[in-house]
Amino acid sequence: MNRSFFTLLLVLVVAAYVGALIARDPGYVLVSYANYSMQTSLWVMLCLVFFLVGIVYLTLRFMGLVREAPKTYLGWRGLRKARRSNELSCKGHRLLAEGEFQRALKFLDSGAEHNDSKAVNYMAAARAADHLGDSVARENYLRQALEADAQYSKAVKLLAAELAVARGEPDTALLLLKNMKLTEYTLRIKRQAIEAASDWSAALAAVPEIRQMDDSTALIMEKTAAEKGFAGANLSDDARHELFRQLSSKLKLDPVVIALYVEGLSNKEGAEPVLRAALKRSWSPELVALYGELGDANLDIRLKNAESWRKNHSTDAVLQYCLGRIYEQSGESSLARESYARSTDLGGPIEAKIRLADLMFEVGQVERSLALYREALNSGLNSS
Repeated sequence: MNRSFFTLLLVLVVAAYVGALIARDPGYVLVSYANYSMQTSLWVMLCLVFFLVGIVYLTLRFMGLVREAPKTYLGWRGLRKARRSNELSCKGHRLLAEGEFQRALKFLDSGAEHNDSKAVNYMAAARAADHLGDSVARENYLRQALEADAQYSKAVKLLAAELAVARGEPDTALLLLKNMKLTEYTLRIKRQAIEAASDWSAALAAVPEIRQMDDSTALIMEKTAAEKGFAGANLSDDARHELFRQLSSKLKLDPVVIALYVEGLSNKEGAEPVLRAALKRSWSPELVALYGELGDANLDIRLKNAESWRKNHSTDAVLQYCLGRIYEQSGESSLARESYARSTDLGGPIEAKIRLADLMFEVGQVERSLALYREALNSGLNSS
């Protein structure tokens, strides 16, 4: 209020001063042209000049407004459409998050037309279409997202891969993720794809790239792919050898992987050195038992190795069972019975009792054989 008062006071003072100047000496201005002349006071002339300048200024401003009117109208209309598109898009994203996929698709599609982020809308629409099981619409929206903004190409591929994994198409996801720079997000999708992939060769091909970022994760993925590969039906020996050859040195010593590899071989000749190398590095009861199940393959070498291991593992029940199997395969029934008996006494596998019972029956010790069968049966029932 004080400020307004002082402003008004200043205006009045200036007006009084100017009025005093006009009263003291109004001055005059003479304008003459041809036979015409006009004389007036200086102050009137100044007011006239200011008036004319104002008229010219206002005329120019009005002409500018008239000229810019179409642009202004179009701009206002475009802003209105953009605002409407933004409202539709926001509603579509909310409905997508709430699981209202059909309605979300409608709003996302409508909101994309005048939206600066068309690609984002189309990607969200693709997700909604995928939830609805509409593969044609999904692919169409993914294509539109790429056409709307090429900078979203990686984002579109990632979304397509994520959706492929979710609907049970991991092999497609691996193709989409091939040669893509790894991040935490891409690594997670790739891991999900590998875990679900039926094509173990494609899964293994993705492992080296992952190893550069996270060795432990790569090892888990590689093991998953290897287990799937070895568990595959109708996998030939050559294919098994090739799969095993592709594995990392760490995985080639993994007992579970080795067991899957060896068990599926129809020709066990090449399995002996693999098992021996793994057992040399780390003693494993599972692999020891498997070492005794190689049939006629490498009998002499296996017998020699198993007997040498007994020096350091004399109380190992599984090794005694392994020796029994090798002795039996070599035709040494007496030594086989002794090894099976030691394994049984040491609490070895049920198979040791069953094999011992079979050999006892063969030599006529029927009662002993039946007793062993009953013990094996009771042990099996108790363990189950």
